[in-house]
Amino acid sequence: MSRSSADDRRLDVLRAIVTQYVATREPVGSKAIAQSHDLGVSSATIRNDMAVLEDAGLIYQPHTSAGRVPTDRGYRVFVDRLATLKPMTAPERRAVEGFLSDSADIDDVVERTVSFDSQPQKVVVSESRQVYSLAFLNKDNPLDKVVAWGKDLQKAAPDFYDQVVQAFPAAKDIPEIGAVKSGDLTVETLVSYEPDVVVLTLDAYQDGQQEGFTDKLDEQGLRYVVTDFRRDPVNNTETSIKLLGDVMDRRDDAQAFLDFYHQQVDPVVDKAKSIDPRPTTFLWRGPGLNDPCSTYAKANLGAVITATGGTNVADDVISGEEGVITPEKLIELAPQNIIATGGEWGDQKLKDTAKTSYVHLGYKADEESAKQSLVQLKDQPGLDQLQAFADKHVFGVYHQFYDAPYNFIAYLAFAKWQNPDAFKDLDPEGVWKDFHDTYMPWKAQGVFVTGI
Repeated sequence: MSRSSADDRRLDVLRAIVTQYVATREPVGSKAIAQSHDLGVSSATIRNDMAVLEDAGLIYQPHTSAGRVPTDRGYRVFVDRLATLKPMTAPERRAVEGFLSDSADIDDVVERTVSFDSQPQKVVVSESRQVYSLAFLNKDNPLDKVVAWGKDLQKAAPDFYDQVVQAFPAAKDIPEIGAVKSGDLTVETLVSYEPDVVVLTLDAYQDGQQEGFTDKLDEQGLRYVVTDFRRDPVNNTETSIKLLGDVMDRRDDAQAFLDFYHQQVDPVVDKAKSIDPRPTTFLWRGPGLNDPCSTYAKANLGAVITATGGTNVADDVISGEEGVITPEKLIELAPQNIIATGGEWGDQKLKDTAKTSYVHLGYKADEESAKQSLVQLKDQPGLDQLQAFADKHVFGVYHQFYDAPYNFIAYLAFAKWQNPDAFKDLDPEGVWKDFHDTYMPWKAQGVFVTGI
């Protein structure tokens, strides 16, 4: 039967899509609507109506060869307008209400809004280091929705990985996937896990855009969201935590952490704005594992130097986000403080250009070895001339704070190291212990911040 209004007919098409999708959970095509619903028009007309509904944000196409699926807005239009014209059966109402209660719009760090009709149950994380956040979002079972993850944690932070495995032995059985950057991760691999969502880091997302990987995800109808704790932690930490809380259905836990996070960070940042003069600081990125004097400028932990009342000497020397300062240039810059990042990397080969070992920090480190590993940094030719070593203004911070919401400890430590008089009451070690006691599946141990 033909309706007098094209708008009315399109609402009938929307009704057909909603009711059929609720019943089957399969995308609905124009041919199926024409066969199952007496709309009195051809499949071609229905396709045109579906295009209008899609433009209005009421339905979407999971991938190019699929039918259409209602959006959250489409469900709500159905309930608010259509159900009043033709009452739903009790099962239909329960089904639609279930979709509405579980639906969510998730904002990510690249200003994408991704709509979900129901709460994701199967999650792939592109980097296993995402467990940094998952650990405190669900201290009882942080990996309950993870069906596959990257294999970076085992190499980048074996001490943290060991903590995860000891607390949750099933972590060893989670399938590992490759990385977008190295080219050993395929869309077909992701499809095989049938994820509701893939959590990409900003680095993986940008690599994926360059290689056409994200286009392939779109073609397959794989939803993905983008987090970032590494590139711009100052601006992206909060969004990333909210996103993960939404994805893992741990919104209250995410908000509890953010309340704690702001309690630690905000007073430091506010007070740091008035500091003048601002001491100069060199951030040494992973000595031993990287080229000597590798560093960050205006990004990563380099941005935290600025946010906590210091001057990052790399900001006017490095053109991009990261790079290397020559020892000669560093001597010329004469930073008042040196902050080196470190970890427990015994199985990793040292850089050929490095004349030092790495800084020993993490869950398996002890204070003596940590301090000695800082002292030996002056063995890099030329660096013994830096006054910071003579003044004992050389500090170490756990490298993984550079890619994790645990960066709040870096805020506290950097502020205290750079401006000890202004921030003498800060206690990074105590906060780290208290954080573990309240939020983490295991107790704090080891050494994560230190100095000589």
